[in-house]
Amino acid sequence: MNSFSEKSLLALGEYYVYGLIDPRDNTIFYIGKGSGNRIFQHEQESLKHPDRKKLKLDRIAQIHEQGLEVRKIIINDQLTETEAFASEASLINIYNYFSSDQLTNVVQGHHTKGVLTVEEYEQIYAAEALQTKDIHHNLMVIKINRLYHRGMNPNDLYNTVRGIWFASMSKTKNVDYVLGVYHSLVVAVYKPTKWYKFGETPEKMEREDLFVTPGNQNRLFFVDDHFENGEPMDQAQIYYYGKSIAELPMNQKAQNPVTYLKPMQ
Repeated sequence: MNSFSEKSLLALGEYYVYGLIDPRDNTIFYIGKGSGNRIFQHEQESLKHPDRKKLKLDRIAQIHEQGLEVRKIIINDQLTETEAFASEASLINIYNYFSSDQLTNVVQGHHTKGVLTVEEYEQIYAAEALQTKDIHHNLMVIKINRLYHRGMNPNDLYNTVRGIWFASMSKTKNVDYVLGVYHSLVVAVYKPTKWYKFGETPEKMEREDLFVTPGNQNRLFFVDDHFENGEPMDQAQIYYYGKSIAELPMNQKAQNPVTYLKPMQ
């Protein structure tokens, strides 16, 4: 089956929320919102563009290679677009909270913050907010909303924040501190010793999930010798750590996770 009948399309309404299931282990690997025959288009995209590199398409291709079909489920129908966005985001949040296997969605829901415990919610929204006058150093702010998870050990957090990023080598030379930010809360502060291009020195980036490709070879990462040598945070790091960037004059919803902040002149 690769499309709905007209009667089914009418029954679905304007928007619906759906899931794609891997028949090999009966796990859901994608949650989306759509209208019309959107639910069928992922498999069609996989067949038309076998070389396109997306986790979702790779999963579909693997299923097809074993002579199987992706199971497709309608989770909620007869929705407005706003309701569909909210439903999709809620389902993605709760799935990611309880499952160790992340979904293959490129975008994790519409403006979703993820599931937060009451303690995390209080920590984020009650944190002291940094103002422009509080910035005393050249800072690089890196949002790690999708990469951060509860209980990360210090080394994993360090390797997550330090790279790899689309950034200018000339700009990084002026960076005094890097702030790792999770939903506006500063969860890590590092003092870069040196910056590298990933394609030139991949051995210095200790992450098993990263491999050099033409698309990422010019991305940058840093090394913080102070952290790696086990030195305690300096006074500036202590000052920024645990505070909120929510009130700073920067685009909080920008797709690019990297932002630069300078002291007031």
